[in-house]
Order: sequence, then C-alpha cells, then structure tokens
Amino acid sequence: MTAGFLEDMTALLGSGGVLTGGDVAMRSADPFRVVPVVADAILRPRDTGEVSAILAAAARHGVVIVTHGGRTGVSGGVDSRAGEVVVSLERMNRIVEVDLVGRTIIAEAGVTIEALHAAAEASGLYYPVDLGARGSATVGGTIATNAGGNRTLRWGMTRDRVLGLEAVLPDGTVVSSLNRLVKNNTGYDLKQLFIGAEGTLGIVTQAVFRVVPKPISHEVAMVAVPDNAAMLRLLDAMQHLVSLSAFELIYPEFYESVTQPEVQPRPLPLGAHGYVLVEAMGYDAASDRAQFEAILERMLEEGVASDAVIAQSEAQRAALWKVRESVDVAVKAIFPLAMFDVSLGVADIDLYVRTVRERLEAAFPAAKMIVQGHVGDNNIHLGITVGPDTPAHEHAVDAIVYEALVPFGGSMSAEHGIGTLKNEWLRVSRNPAEIALMRAIKQTLDPANRLNPRVLF
Repeated sequence: MTAGFLEDMTALLGSGGVLTGGDVAMRSADPFRVVPVVADAILRPRDTGEVSAILAAAARHGVVIVTHGGRTGVSGGVDSRAGEVVVSLERMNRIVEVDLVGRTIIAEAGVTIEALHAAAEASGLYYPVDLGARGSATVGGTIATNAGGNRTLRWGMTRDRVLGLEAVLPDGTVVSSLNRLVKNNTGYDLKQLFIGAEGTLGIVTQAVFRVVPKPISHEVAMVAVPDNAAMLRLLDAMQHLVSLSAFELIYPEFYESVTQPEVQPRPLPLGAHGYVLVEAMGYDAASDRAQFEAILERMLEEGVASDAVIAQSEAQRAALWKVRESVDVAVKAIFPLAMFDVSLGVADIDLYVRTVRERLEAAFPAAKMIVQGHVGDNNIHLGITVGPDTPAHEHAVDAIVYEALVPFGGSMSAEHGIGTLKNEWLRVSRNPAEIALMRAIKQTLDPANRLNPRVLF
C-alpha cells in the first residue's frame, strides 16, 4: 500500500475512519478463536459515496481490498494479508426505509440481522432469514454468502428475500439497482451477480429486502426419533403444514454435549437416533396449534416419534431453539476442530453421515464428530476433531468429508460460502465449464483481481 493512498483515505474518511496498527490486530478474523486481522489498515466508510471513492483510489494505487461485515463466517472469507487494506462496512448501519404497503425494507450493508428483525417487527412485519449469529452477522455478509439459516424451509434463502441492491464495482463505479418490484423482467437480473459472490465482484452497500406480515402463531417442539426412516416419515408428515418453518435435526453427540447440567436443561432423555426441532409459524393461532399438535400426536401413536415435548410459552420456545443454536458450546467440547457445511438429498443424509464417520474412524481412531443442521432444506453442519493436532490433518479430513459427497451429488457448501479455505474443493460441486464461466465473470469485472482476491478460486 502506498503512503499516498493512506493519506487520501484519512482525508476522505475523517476521524475514526482509518484504523492501523494495534486497532487492526485487536480484531479477529474467526468467530470461534482469536485470529488477529492482518492488514495495513481498516477503512470504515459511512456511505456508498465513500465506498466508491475508496475503490476508485485503490484502483489508481493498485491496492488490494478485502471486505468485512460482521466477521462471523467460518470459511476464511475475510482473511487478509500484509500490504492489503480492509474495508469494513460497520458504520453503514442505517435502516433507510420501511415500506408497509410494499412490504419492503431498504437497509445498508452494515445493518445486523438482529437490527433488521427489530426494524421489521416495529412495523408489524417479519424478516424471515435468521441465524444463530444474528447479533453480529450483517445483511451485507448474508448477501455475500447467500445465507439461509433457520427458516429457509418456508421462506427461502437470502437470494429469495432480496429484490434489489446497490453495489460498488472494483473501479469505483456505483451500480444502483434498488428494485422494489416482485416482477421486473428487463434483461439480466444484475443483483444475482452479487448475491453469493462473496464480495469478489463488488461491494454491496445497501439492499431492498422483501418482508412478510409478522406471524401470529409460533409452535415449537423437540421430537426424538428412533431411526432415520422415522425421521423421514416425520418430515413427510410435518410438510403437510403450510405453516412449517423449520425442521432441524440434531445428532446425539451434539445433543448430549450441549445439554449437560452446567449448560442447559435436557428437553428429552438420551438414547434416540436423533432429535428434531420442529417449528411452525402462521397466521391462525388456534388452527395452527391444533394441526401441529394433531400431527405430533399421530406420530407418537404410530411410533414414528419415541418422545416429544411441545413448548407452551415463548420462554420454552426459546429454550428449545437454544439447544439447536448452542454451536459454541459443542465447538468448545471438541476443540480444535474443522467445520463443514454441506447439502445433499434428505434421504441420503444419514448414509452420508455414516460413511464419513466410518472413513474418519478408519483413518483417525480418535476422531469425534458432531452433526446438526437444517435437514428439512438438505443442509447439515459437521464439526470434526481428530485430536489436538487436528489443524495438521485438516486437508485429509477435508478429503474425507468432500469426496464422500460425490456419489450423492451433494454440495460442499450449503450456505457458508467457499471463502479462502475451501477453494480446492469447489470441483466437488462445480464442473469445469461452470468454474471457467465464473472465472470469466470475475475477470470481466475485476481484471486486476484486487477485490477479495483469494476467495472462491
């Protein structure tokens, strides 16, 4: 980075807009462990105009830019190096507009998911993309990775909730496409270039989010299933509910580790094949609850469910969800570990998990694995440790997890993105022609490879 560039940035961004030295290193690039950020500076723009000026200046000076949102990702998407500059969108945290009639919210990229939820709720609306890191994950980050989260089953991923967006290209050009229309078929849908692109094509600065009326019913249950066939039958039965919003499977190792007495109560006893958190959110409280309970009663009578507990209050609903979201507790229990986020057909998940477990134990007798995820929408998360030296064996573990996906036609990244840690394994889910086309798009918009240069490829 040239001295002239930093001088220009200090003049542009003012007090607090440029961080250097210890103010950079004090931040972590990983949500579960301390990995100090390495960069010559962190720039903190306040609006799209400043982002544009930063990227234009970076283009003139040949400066490499890495974008930061809430830094909650686990794929190395925010990794930077000495000589590079970070652009953090943390000060771009304004709710620009709430449209009650059109049911849209315009928000800047630095707004957290939790803040977007609050803005929607204050107007009797609901933004359905939700995830455990909601308090720090930003909407820009979820756009970059096309995050799904807890309620994809009913309302889709981030891609399904974004109507339009504004982005700044690597040369500083602002592409403002803040469409508010559900139907707008006028050529290329430019927003889709940036959703899921992990910041490699431009920096998203604000977006138009599609929201829904706030649900008035909220049913949550934890269900124990005796085997995989029962889990699939339970899913089939619950999918008859129009209001079904989540179907989350927790395998026993994860469940046991996060429900120790010193952590939180255990809703159901140990001994089941798996534990399913089922949720329904709708607009007819009496009818929704009656249907929810009727299906669960039938599942218990037929032996599909071996046990179940239905939340009777908001506190109990939160307690059941906390079991599913206590990822940090499970991570600490088997740390150090490698984390994975894959998707494949629901009917194949159990066989895939068994295959990975068998191959791990054959290669690493001390291996331990925790599994949970959004099974209703094909997605599971795996945490794997092979002992204290897990980082030294991470490539071998990666090979076991990703190569096992191939026979099932699965994806090696369901919602966490490729980042800088999974590049080698993109070939598992994308064919050479697809990768070549993605590279061509990158080359067209960022020919000097100055924006998130090691992400994806």
